Amino acid sequence: MFVTAKNILRKFSWRSTALYFLIFVLASFAGNLWMTRDQVQGDAPEIVAQSLTNSLYRQDFKQLKNSVLVYFFADWCPICKLQQSVIASIDEDVQVIAIAMQSGTVENVRQYVADNKIPYLVINDEHGKISAEYGVKGVPAAFIINPQGRIKYSTRGYATEVGLRSRVWLANVL
Repeated sequence: MFVTAKNILRKFSWRSTALYFLIFVLASFAGNLWMTRDQVQGDAPEIVAQSLTNSLYRQDFKQLKNSVLVYFFADWCPICKLQQSVIASIDEDVQVIAIAMQSGTVENVRQYVADNKIPYLVINDEHGKISAEYGVKGVPAAFIINPQGRIKYSTRGYATEVGLRSRVWLANVL
């Protein structure tokens, strides 16, 4: 008997498919917990940095109207490039603060933003100070901060638009 897709599908019942799906979800959840274990929790650290327009940018998260997405990326990160369209789409409805982690000088990051037509606010973290305050050791990383200024969710690695939007929604209502 030849191995075909039809023969393989016959062997899978809906119960075994549900079990494999559950195992996949639990493994994904456990993996995210492991990858974000060093990332800061609780009150979101204030962001104070030089903007790409050379003005001082300050964001205190204590009094917000809605949740905010703080997104860490690097210009050398291929997964971050895939994530850009998701973040740009979310930026249409949610405030996004993007931190270019150790991506070079302000001019390097400014050129990267222009070349990639990035529409959201980008702050350069040339020396990794902001990244260290947030405990970010790998990119992409995202933090969902609720209106009370608390980090409700954090991720590391590629995150889907549905996943990020659902976390933003939950941060606003819970």
